[in-house]
Formats: sequence, structure tokens, C-alpha cells
Amino acid sequence: MHCGTDGVPFCSEAWDAISRYIYSALQGGAIMHGWTNDDKIMIACCNDGTRPVIFKIERIDIDD
Repeated sequence: MHCGTDGVPFCSEAWDAISRYIYSALQGGAIMHGWTNDDKIMIACCNDGTRPVIFKIERIDIDD
């Protein structure tokens, strides 16, 4: 089985590359503090050297 098939909707290597950013954003944090102009924006890259994918992850804060 590979990503994009039934039961595997997302590449596991890509998830490994972005999961720490997602978990940080869910907690209201910013892993890239000081590296970007906006602490709500984080940039991650998949570790596949032949088909790299760059992810822009943006935390959207919702007022309760």
C-alpha cells in the first residue's frame, strides 16, 4: 500500500515531517519563532530528496 490509496490518504513521510509543527500549532505554539515575520506561519519540508514537498502551515486562532 502507498499514499493516496484507500486507507492511506496521506504520505507517512510527509506526516513525519510536519507532525511536530501541527502539534505545536494545536497547542498555540510556534516552532519557528523569530524565523518568520508571523509566528502563526511555519514552513516544513518533506525529507524525500528526489520529490521534495514544501509545506506552509498556518495556525488560525479562533476566538471562543
